[in-house]
Amino acid sequence: MSFVEVKNINKIYGKGEGSVKALSNVSLSFEKGEFVAIVGSSGSGKSTLLSLLGGIDSPTGGEVIIDGENVHKMKASKKAEFRRRKIGFIFQEYNLIPVLTVDENIEMPLRLDGIRLSENNMDKLLEMLGLQERRNHLPEQLSGGQKQRVAIGRAYAHHPALILADEPTGNLDKATGLEIMALLQESAKKFSQTMILVTHDEKVAAMADRIITLSDGKVIGDVVVKNVVSGEEG
Repeated sequence: MSFVEVKNINKIYGKGEGSVKALSNVSLSFEKGEFVAIVGSSGSGKSTLLSLLGGIDSPTGGEVIIDGENVHKMKASKKAEFRRRKIGFIFQEYNLIPVLTVDENIEMPLRLDGIRLSENNMDKLLEMLGLQERRNHLPEQLSGGQKQRVAIGRAYAHHPALILADEPTGNLDKATGLEIMALLQESAKKFSQTMILVTHDEKVAAMADRIITLSDGKVIGDVVVKNVVSGEEG
């Protein structure tokens, strides 16, 4: 069994004549440690698929199985716990808490479980993120790139097996965006995480191991561009 399996997923918004079919019989699988980019035009179903993978939204039909567990058959409390412990989310809008420092924002998912990062582990994470000198700063004191690094740190703090990123470079200039992508590549490889990333940027997509293309809620392309083990282009 693959680490993540999507089986015949359908997602319909609304009812009757005004309903919109965002996803139509989508089936995909993702292996542990795989770095996948999902691309497609606006309205193709990219973000809908990501929200279903993360258990944020529920499908109209079909299944999402992560590490052997059917996400959408869980009770709400268990699903929230599963998301918090197994999945890291990175969004275009950062979603940092303005009254918390860099350290505190990074630790937030852990604090919900009553856990704190050791000083040593926090130092290592901040070093990886290049935020050692910003640890006591508030979000308003940070650049866009630094805010996204904090968001990445928050997603990685509990070492989740799956990272879901929705346009993580969308609000950044090209140079900073590529820096963030390099950081995501490096950290995902270091922790053997599965990363599924939605993007409209061709250069960002080209950094992935595999590119899936959606159109009108259907998969129209699924291409392996790099060998996950060797890193060689296929």
